[in-house]
Amino acid sequence: MYFKSKEHQEFFKSLIMRAGQDNDVEYSAALYVLAAIGKEVSKYVLLGEIKFPALFRIAKVWSSSEKALLKLSATLFNAGTWSAKIGDVFYHLDNENSKVAIEAIKIRYCI
Repeated sequence: MYFKSKEHQEFFKSLIMRAGQDNDVEYSAALYVLAAIGKEVSKYVLLGEIKFPALFRIAKVWSSSEKALLKLSATLFNAGTWSAKIGDVFYHLDNENSKVAIEAIKIRYCI
């Protein structure tokens, strides 16, 4: 699995433990992306829950790349509630974050 850094890997592990959903592809994909953003999002990840409405509120001041990753995370978690156009997401991502997005899609769809 691709990680941007050791910090990304460790933060992902801690978010998975916090959510208590280590065998769920939706949680794994969403939390993998959230961990890559590099913001302190732990308080929005609870046992069996990711508080996306609150994350979207605080993300108003984030960079366009960080917002794109947040949208991708929410869509991979629940596309019926949160939707993102793939072109809109990748338009805002650099090479490293594009690798994260592709890896997250692989996680979510078991590729």
